[in-house]
Amino acid sequence: MSGTLKIGGQTLATHDTAANEISFHSDVMATTAQVQGAHTTFNGSHSDTATTINLASVSGISAGDYVVGEGIATGTTVSSVGASSVVISAGLDTDGVGIAGGEQISFYKSNKALSPGLVAGQLCRAWVNFDGDTSPYSIRAAYNVSSISRTGQGLYRVNFATAMPDANYSCIATGGSSGYRGNSVNITNMAVGLVEFSDGIDSTYYDSNYFNVAVFR
Repeated sequence: MSGTLKIGGQTLATHDTAANEISFHSDVMATTAQVQGAHTTFNGSHSDTATTINLASVSGISAGDYVVGEGIATGTTVSSVGASSVVISAGLDTDGVGIAGGEQISFYKSNKALSPGLVAGQLCRAWVNFDGDTSPYSIRAAYNVSSISRTGQGLYRVNFATAMPDANYSCIATGGSSGYRGNSVNITNMAVGLVEFSDGIDSTYYDSNYFNVAVFR
């Protein structure tokens, strides 16, 4: 006897129960190029409701691909591909502004399984949105962040729930308040278990309502 595991109607793996072996089908595993996607730009301006999109290039795009771009609804897919255009399953967006020529648009395969080894370096290892002005300093939303510490006025520490593999990660931190001060947010310390930053102008530091931190490795 045997069983199968399917993704998008395609067989990903076959389980031989007699031999207790699982065989993966390489044709449904994403390649590095497929993980990275196909990226191009709009050729000319388009209305919000347009479903036929003229592109600078259609190389690497196939029917069924997911469409990713500013304002495009999650889950929008390619219905068909022409010589220099594609038809998508929904209108571009609903903001009433339309899409200008030259804007970026990307396409990703919808029927491939991903290997963690291909995508690990492209994923966000930790992120947090927190209030740094009201004690206790509350986390609004986060991933892989255990707590926030305020080590002084305008000085903060983000503690990771699971440590980074090393301290050679990339960290982005932004901050601000409802009243504009023109502060500068600066990373001051990067360790495997935490990252620290300051929010201030010259040597004067401030507590702010909104802080956002993201870590990539």
